[in-house]
Amino acid sequence: MKNKDKTREIIKIGIHKHLLGVTLKEITLMHEKYFKKNNLKNRDKAFIKNLTMVCIRNRGCIEHILKKYLKKPLPKKLLEIKAILIMGLAQILFTRVENYAAVNTTVDFFYGRLKKWRALSNAVLRNVIREEGFDKKKYDPSIQLPKWLYNKWKTQYGETGTLNIIDEIIQEPYLDLKIKNNFDYWKKEIGGEVLINNTLRLKKSGDIRELKGYREGAWWVQNLAAQIPIMLFKNVKDEIVLDICSSPGGKTAQLLNSGAKVTALDISKIKTELLSNNIKRLNLEKNLKIITKDFLKWNTECKYNKIILDAPCSATGTVRKNPDVIWNKKESDIKRLSKLQILFLEKAITLLNKKGILIYCNCSMEYEEGERIIELLTKNKGIKTLPIKHEEVKFFPKKIINKGLIRTMPYIYNEISGLEGFFIARLIKI
Repeated sequence: MKNKDKTREIIKIGIHKHLLGVTLKEITLMHEKYFKKNNLKNRDKAFIKNLTMVCIRNRGCIEHILKKYLKKPLPKKLLEIKAILIMGLAQILFTRVENYAAVNTTVDFFYGRLKKWRALSNAVLRNVIREEGFDKKKYDPSIQLPKWLYNKWKTQYGETGTLNIIDEIIQEPYLDLKIKNNFDYWKKEIGGEVLINNTLRLKKSGDIRELKGYREGAWWVQNLAAQIPIMLFKNVKDEIVLDICSSPGGKTAQLLNSGAKVTALDISKIKTELLSNNIKRLNLEKNLKIITKDFLKWNTECKYNKIILDAPCSATGTVRKNPDVIWNKKESDIKRLSKLQILFLEKAITLLNKKGILIYCNCSMEYEEGERIIELLTKNKGIKTLPIKHEEVKFFPKKIINKGLIRTMPYIYNEISGLEGFFIARLIKI
């Protein structure tokens, strides 16, 4: 590459890592280190972040089109080639970058050991520009998902429901801010769309550390759907609550801000440090005890009246903001995670007092990680569901409740751009 394009170079590296199974969170950390080291302008930072997200969010469609213009598959051992072509096609199909610039900057990556792929990449990109006449509506939406996941969602939610999910998750993500107090003041300062539960929704936010109120600890980031579990406890003032798998701390902050005394437990020091920093920024640490421990190996004599368990899950409900999730997960992961969730639940139940309340939730859209687990668990484990009633969450659509359980979907509440996918059950020890 004669004139090395530093911004596209880091994007290419990120997409390559994504294809290798590296998470978007890890790629974002890599970006942050790169930004600090190279002192990039805000415009370049935004370009790197945005194009990386565009590539991953539209990976299914891009790979479908790429396959059409390749006479034979690319070598699996050289994923770098695929990463470069994905970056080029993403610019042509989904951004305002001029076609000539997208082609030239992409072809320039094919030099040295990759030089023999230069002519092919040039031909593919120019053929797509000339022949594709790209229009999202003409493509089968199912190409946006791995085949196993599309089939699973179609079985669970039907074809219409699955298409509605896809329509939402390919959109740019929004950012929900839960305001700690003085809502009217911060609403004027921050702007955005006013939601229920003292929440503001921003369609574009940039670096959240630059938003008004960040340094003052006026708010924390928490999707509206993720706020529901704590609402189901009702009054928690002066209650001692065990918060299992608590990082990054949205629900912990909710509890503390409502007057609860919280024991927050998570498995890694990195996670608990993140939690601690978030709560300190909010100036809510007074009634917080943090434990860094694997919950399944944690021994305690304490019993609790209230426990919240946001279990480790496939996180498919967060795909709009974490588009890598669906590509980094396999069907076997769903089975593995559901078994783990049962172990977490069984142990959590042992820590409940009689008539104690356990809120179980996760951000998965898979029945195996929600309804089926509750059905299995409540058969003979000394626990039963305490059905959730609509009047408890009356500002949400009624259709989020089914048989006393809550399942939010990306296309529910779409008049405000939707919700994350979330499953919630309320259990009581008998």
